[in-house]
Amino acid sequence: MTLNRESTGIAALDELGRRFETVAPRTRTRRRGLALALGVLALAATPAIASGILSGPNSVEESLPEVAAAVDRDNPTATGLALERLGFRLHWVLITDNLDSDGDRPTHSRNVSAPPAGTEILSVLNEQGGNEATKDTRELMIEIAPIGSEILESHR
Repeated sequence: MTLNRESTGIAALDELGRRFETVAPRTRTRRRGLALALGVLALAATPAIASGILSGPNSVEESLPEVAAAVDRDNPTATGLALERLGFRLHWVLITDNLDSDGDRPTHSRNVSAPPAGTEILSVLNEQGGNEATKDTRELMIEIAPIGSEILESHR
């Protein structure tokens, strides 16, 4: 009798094993299909996601065509006058090379009331120094640098 109970238990385990074997391939196939579908979706979405993340927001000049039209990188004074006529308030920042730098701070920056002679425009930014701009943006930060400086040459 003991022999019969053991054989019934073994038979039940065998039956359970057979059931798992028949279910497992279907489950794996479904999982593989789902994983494959998610992988294809991720690959399809990657360029759009990457372009949004890597390229970042449009520049001020791309968002505000009137700013782009007024900017003359070689003539900060004329640019300032043109932008002020368009109703923009300007904040000037002079960026100079840090000749004593060991690589930690390659430049110095300081606020100036107007662009000094012998400078050119590095960048036109929003008032916080970022690229984001809307049609309502009216305050701009303009970074300028001395002609011939390393920082200016690196931005050409």
